Amino acid sequence: MNYFEYFMDRIIILYSKMNIMPNSTSNESEKILESLFEPDNAEILLELKNGPKPLSVLTEKIAISEGDLDEKLSYLVEKGFVKKEVEHNGIFYSLDIEKLSKALENDDNFKNIDDGLAKLDSFLN
Repeated sequence: MNYFEYFMDRIIILYSKMNIMPNSTSNESEKILESLFEPDNAEILLELKNGPKPLSVLTEKIAISEGDLDEKLSYLVEKGFVKKEVEHNGIFYSLDIEKLSKALENDDNFKNIDDGLAKLDSFLN
């Protein structure tokens, strides 16, 4: 596991468990981060980080209906972080790790993550 994967895993797990992302979506960047770290989405992204997964596998693993999963991921699909492909043998979702990496490395987003980690630290201590 490289540094990025470790960092992504830790951030996703922390935010999804604590649900401390800002509720205000005053700008696009915050809305993207909020969607990335929404607990169900974070769990789905962790499943997708190792490659495409069929819809049926994701719904079984996450314990969510196909319609709910599709709805939850719709914004991330729209923004290009998640790809949805309809094939003859079903629907598959995949993660654009490069795009996700760039979003997480963005200075403004990193500040939001850093602020969130500071809040988490103060909460735990």
